[in-house]
Amino acid sequence: MLARGRSMRVFALATTASLALVACGEGSGGSGGEGDGSTVTLTIQWWGNDDRASRYEAAIDAFHIANPGIKVNTGFAAWPDYWTARNTEAAGGALPDVLQMDTSYLRQYAGTGRLLDLTPYAGEELDLSGFDETLVEAGKVDGRLYAVATGTNTLALFYNPALLAELGIEMPEDFASWEAYAELIAAVSEAGAGRDPAVYGGADPTGTFWLFLQWLIQRGTEPFTEDGGLNFTREQMAEWLELTADAREAGAVFPAERLVQLEPVSPFSAVESGTEFHWDNFLASYVGESGVKDLELMPVPSGPDGAKHQFFKPTMQLAAGAGTEHPEEAARLIDFLVNSPQLAEVFGANLGVPASRPRREAMSLLDGSMDARIMDYETSLTAAGHVSAVAPLPVEGFGAIEEEYRTLHQEFSYGGMSTEEFTDRWFTEAENHLGG
Repeated sequence: MLARGRSMRVFALATTASLALVACGEGSGGSGGEGDGSTVTLTIQWWGNDDRASRYEAAIDAFHIANPGIKVNTGFAAWPDYWTARNTEAAGGALPDVLQMDTSYLRQYAGTGRLLDLTPYAGEELDLSGFDETLVEAGKVDGRLYAVATGTNTLALFYNPALLAELGIEMPEDFASWEAYAELIAAVSEAGAGRDPAVYGGADPTGTFWLFLQWLIQRGTEPFTEDGGLNFTREQMAEWLELTADAREAGAVFPAERLVQLEPVSPFSAVESGTEFHWDNFLASYVGESGVKDLELMPVPSGPDGAKHQFFKPTMQLAAGAGTEHPEEAARLIDFLVNSPQLAEVFGANLGVPASRPRREAMSLLDGSMDARIMDYETSLTAAGHVSAVAPLPVEGFGAIEEEYRTLHQEFSYGGMSTEEFTDRWFTEAENHLGG
């Protein structure tokens, strides 16, 4: 399962009082004043733990050396507290000069004028020449650039070669369709039925909202409209759900009741399923939880035209507050943090596989390391032409409609709901959340 519902669950906290951040420098609050007459003062905030904080602090130290006329004050917080503070600041027009951004919030902040339009600074203070064009587009709203990706990830089908081999299943080099993948699920589940616990081919892929979005893109449908509405129909969602109808009826998909019992561990991490879809940067988590080192990744099944149409989704982004008094310097700081080769060893893949080519090329990775394997996977996708789509920009309320989908599908998996009832209930709830 792809867990991104947390991104909007904290949105309801927007009107609460601002929480104090655990800061490594001065707190947030927009642009600082002039320091000693010639020094410009900026603020930057990010979410993360102490490890990420130490990396950012080292990066800022390097920025100070390269830019002696700019002083940067820093601060960070855990994910929920971070967005509570940002939402409160946004309401008062006092966002930090530079802030870490997530795609789930980009439309909300950019669409309400809270972020600085970075378009005028691209090519000068902000060098995007080393970025994939689809990744640049993922930071735009209404044609204007508001955020720059620090790193990337993309969808992958993880599989356990040793487990499949024990069951006498040979993993194909590729899946020409989603239906072909459903057939593999059934074959693995049949072969693993006699084990204790039973081994299944995988969880029902139609239960993952991001996979539905990928499936839509493969069929030429952009999931969301430019003004933040839904761009797909009940009929399309019903067709997606019916992809695994036979496997569900035969009991071949991972059972919902066992899924609940295992939470928060996934069936794949529990070595009770041979495959599982997730973002590629979850490789290290899977290896750590399962204890299996030789897990492999492969692209998603192909669409009707035989192409993958995968997309690089920013793991996180950097943006600037619209109220900054020093937009050029803010853009320069963003550029340094995403492009500077000297930060390759500072950040590693902590912010995702580096989005800029200079940063990626400066990384020194051990052969076979987790970071190296993920980078190899993404490089191979690009070389094969499998990444050809722009990541869909989530609508406001995305987390709520994604969570509604997950909850409904769990009920659906128990067999107590028809496809028509599922789509009717989901669209009704989605319209409520999106104000439609």
